[in-house]
Amino acid sequence: MSASNENRLLLALDIGNTHIHLGLWRGRELTIRRKLSNDGNRTADEAGVFVKLLCQDGGVDPMALDGVGIASVAPWTGQVYAEMSLSFLGHRPFFVHGELPGFINKYRNPRAVGADRVSDAVAAYERIKGPLLVLDFGTAITFDVVARDGAYLGGTILPGLENSARVLKTSTALLPEARLKMPEKMIGRTTDHSIQAGLVGGTIHALRGLIADIRAEMGEPEATVIATGGMAHVIQPHLPEVSEVVPDLVLEGIRILYERHAT
Repeated sequence: MSASNENRLLLALDIGNTHIHLGLWRGRELTIRRKLSNDGNRTADEAGVFVKLLCQDGGVDPMALDGVGIASVAPWTGQVYAEMSLSFLGHRPFFVHGELPGFINKYRNPRAVGADRVSDAVAAYERIKGPLLVLDFGTAITFDVVARDGAYLGGTILPGLENSARVLKTSTALLPEARLKMPEKMIGRTTDHSIQAGLVGGTIHALRGLIADIRAEMGEPEATVIATGGMAHVIQPHLPEVSEVVPDLVLEGIRILYERHAT
C-alpha cells in the first residue's frame, strides 16, 4: 500500500433490503460505522445529510473523501446513494458486482450473485487464502463457498431468523414473536420456548448439516467457516465449525475491491 493509499478516505455502503451499513475507511482502518434502516422513500438529499453526519462523527470533511464504494442488493436505493455520491460528494461511485475482473465466478449467471455475497467472499478469501464458507446472517441466511484457488463456487440461501420469527407471528393467530436465543432444551414448555427450539435450534441443526454437506461436495473437509451479519453472535457459540465472526466483512470486501478496481 502506498503512502497515499494508507490515508485514503473511502465511504463504503453496504445496502441491504432491510438496512444500510455505512463505513468510513482511512486506509485499512475502519474508523466509524453506522446502521440505517433502508427507507425506500429516502431522497439523495436525505442520504447526503446522513453521510455528512457520519463524516462529522469521524472528524472528516465530507468533501475530503477520496471515493465511494457501494455493494447494493436494493437497486432503487443503490441508485439514490449513487446520485448522492455524484451530487453531494462529487464522486462517481464504484459498484461491486459479480463480473469484476479477477473475480472467478462459477455462478451460471455471474451478475445474479448479490454484491454483498461478492464482497463477503473476497474479504474472507483475503483473510484465509484457502477453501472457505462464509455464513452471513442478514435478511436471509446465506452460505458463500470459495475454492482453494479463490474461485467463487456458489452457495445456499435460507430464510433469516428475524424474518422467520416475524412471519410466524403475523401468519398465526396465537403465536407471539419469540425472543431469538438458543434454548437449553429442545422440548419446549412454553410457546416462546417452543418457537426458540424450532427457529433457533432447528436453524443451527440445518446449518451444521449444510456445512458438512458443502465441505463434502467441495472435497475440503477442513474448509474454514467464517460468520458475519446481525445474528452471528447468537448462533456462533452453538456452531463449533465457525472459526471466526467478522462483523464488517462486507464493508471490508468493498474496500478491497475498490482498491483493486477503482484506483
